[in-house]
Amino acid sequence: MDIGGTLGVLGTVLDLLKWVVAGYVVLLWMASVIWTYRDIHARTEETLLQVLGVSLALLIPFAGLGIYTLLRPRQTIAERYERSLEEEYLRHDIEEQFVCPQCQRGIDHEYILCPHCHTGLRRRCIACDRVIDLTWAICPYCGDDGSGMVGRTTNVRLPHVSRSDHA
Repeated sequence: MDIGGTLGVLGTVLDLLKWVVAGYVVLLWMASVIWTYRDIHARTEETLLQVLGVSLALLIPFAGLGIYTLLRPRQTIAERYERSLEEEYLRHDIEEQFVCPQCQRGIDHEYILCPHCHTGLRRRCIACDRVIDLTWAICPYCGDDGSGMVGRTTNVRLPHVSRSDHA
């Protein structure tokens, strides 16, 4: 075999390998720029921050991606929105806001009628004039069952048990 011909073929293979590696590095660099573009758009709506983030990845290959990763906003827009919904839900639970069963609008817990749809929410006891729930058969404050006969409940006396009966 001819050593000169072998070295020539080896040089051609090495040149081809250089181009393949260079192309791969360029593809990785472009992929990092595209990833940065998509990531910064998911994290902020501020145009200046978007331009700066993509510029870092474009102008400083690979190191710019690392710098961008350190400086980018922590949460995406979707994560911030979900967090705000969760906080609102928790705040809503803490405040225990009452809603009308008919129209689902906020109401005060002492309302008798919904001011929006006029649905009856509670009623007044005829005997003691206190506000009670519509589902209650009798008033827990005075014992009226709506018939006007207050305290109609029968008093059942339990037998008196003395201590000597237990022994």
